[in-house]
This record gives sequence, C-alpha cells and structure tokens, in this order.
Amino acid sequence: MYPLARELFRVADIPRRLIPATIALGIFTFTMTALPGSPQVQNIIPGQFFGTGSFAGPGIGLLGGALIFGFGLLWLEYRRTVLIRKGETFDSPESARVIGGSSDDGAGNQVTTLEPANRLIPFLPLLTVFAVNFACTLLIFPALDWSYLEDEKFGGVGFDERAGLWAVLLGIIAGVLLLLALNARNFATLWTGCVDGAKRSMLPIFSTASEVGYGAVVASVAAFAVVRDSVFGLGVGALWTSVFSVSITAGLTGSSSGGMTIALNALGDDLRTMAEQEGISMEAMHRLTAMAAGGLDTLPHSGAVVTLLIVCGLTHRQSYKDLGVVTLVVPVIVVVALVGLVSVVGAF
Repeated sequence: MYPLARELFRVADIPRRLIPATIALGIFTFTMTALPGSPQVQNIIPGQFFGTGSFAGPGIGLLGGALIFGFGLLWLEYRRTVLIRKGETFDSPESARVIGGSSDDGAGNQVTTLEPANRLIPFLPLLTVFAVNFACTLLIFPALDWSYLEDEKFGGVGFDERAGLWAVLLGIIAGVLLLLALNARNFATLWTGCVDGAKRSMLPIFSTASEVGYGAVVASVAAFAVVRDSVFGLGVGALWTSVFSVSITAGLTGSSSGGMTIALNALGDDLRTMAEQEGISMEAMHRLTAMAAGGLDTLPHSGAVVTLLIVCGLTHRQSYKDLGVVTLVVPVIVVVALVGLVSVVGAF
C-alpha cells in the first residue's frame, strides 16, 4: 500500500508523516477484527474456542467498525489540518524519509485507465472470498448433516469449532482459483507468484506455530495456575475477563494473533464455561475478544509497527503518535464502550 499512499499524499500535499497511521487505520483495526465475515486470522481464532463463525456478532462488529473508522479518520483529518497550518507539507523535513533520499515526484509514470466494464475485475477475487464465506457459514453448512464427524473414525471432530475456519478456507480457495482463471494466459507470472507466495508464507506459518507452542508451554507450568486463578478471581464476568486477558497478552507479545492464540489456548475452555454459566452470547464473546486483540498489539515494540515504519522510511518519533492514536487509543476506548453496552443490552 505504501507506493499508492505515497503518490496520493504527494498529489494532495499532505505531510508524509501521516502515511503510516493512515495505512494502519485500514489494515490494523476495524478490517482486521471488527467487520463480520473478515477472513483475517484474528477473526477466525475465536471461533475455534467459542464454536462460532466469522460472521459472529454482526451488529457489534459493524457498530465497532464504524466507530473505530470514524474516530480514526477524524483524528487524521484533525492532524492534517494542524500540520498544514504549521506550514508542514509532503516534502517538509519533519516528514522526510529517513531512507531512500528523494521525495519521488512520480514524473514519467504511465497511468493505465481501465474501461468501465473492466473496473470490477480486480475486485472479483475479494468479492468471491466474501460471497463463498457468507454462503457456507449461513446457508450451505447449516443445511448439511455433519454429525458423522463426531465418530472416532473421523477424528471426533466438533463441527461448530471448525465451521468458521472451513468456510474461510473454501472462500480463499475459490478466490485463488478465480485469480488463476482470470490470468491463465500469464502462466509464467502465475508460477512465479505461487513460488514466491509459498516461500513468503513460511515466516507467518512458523511464527504462528511457535506462538502456539509457546502458549502451550506457558499453560503447562505451575506458576500459570496462579495467574489463571488471579484473572478469573477478578470477578468481572466472562466478557471483561476475556477482553482483559487477550489485550494484555497481545500487548506483551506485540501481536494480535499471537496474543489471542496464547490467551485462548490457555484460558479458552474456562472462558467458554464461564460465559455459558453467565448466559453470555458466544457471538458476543467472539467479536469482542477479536476486537480486544487489536488494541495493545500496536505498542511501539510491535513487529508490524516497526515493519510499517521501515517500509514508509519514517521513525517512531515522526509517526508513532498518530499511529498509536488510531490503532491503540481509539480501538481500546471503543472495545471498553462496547463491552459495557453488551453487558447491558446483550449481543446484537
């Protein structure tokens, strides 16, 4: 996204230092955890523990997503106005790249204009993922009998714990197949993309696997029982306990998916039992737990934050203030407000 954002900011003469926060608002917040149906892993993990799908808590997610997006955008517009009033521009020293040197004026770049009929094509794979996920979650899977999976010869699989993951996987597979079909004439490019994609997938796969293993080790030590009893001894209910434990773990690890995986692997069964005893909707548990993971995960030491700043060629001093407001302060406030609202009116 950085090359696109850089050019847009250059043309609009918006201070470059706001680019990381703008990108982060789009990828680290509401699209990652709040929007129902999102194929992001942060929206899939809770379903493995609460027996829910990726469309869980649609009302909570849509309201939370709108609030996070709205307040985040208001902050960025406010900061843009303040910086411009101070005389800061795209090429001001305060916003200059710390690597790469030049300001990239975009001269000589060719722009290809798509015909109106072709403007939808780039969005078809994404729309396919959403459509297949939606159809499987709400229409196809519920209409089928999956009870046979509980038989030992099939692994004793609980379908409710797998349905959300399977629906997203089928959606992604459908999207990939459509991409292959749309670009069948460019076999060499497709092959290169598949090879590069396979290579680059190793890091997130092993990173997530190591976090799961780390969480299992932590949960097995005697000291963890003391921590678990302390968390559940707060007496604040399942929703607050889940939000609190996931938020803290995500902050410590600097990873929303890693923190949520560790916390739910260790506490997921107990949280589900507590929620059932309190009559709390599992869909509310899913949505608010996912949203809670997308708050403290963007503390300054977060690997995603560091990577984004490196890509944009900026420093924490230049850009973290705005990035922290839109990805940390706003989401945390919204989640706290939503937990309070759901505690009063229930899931929606």
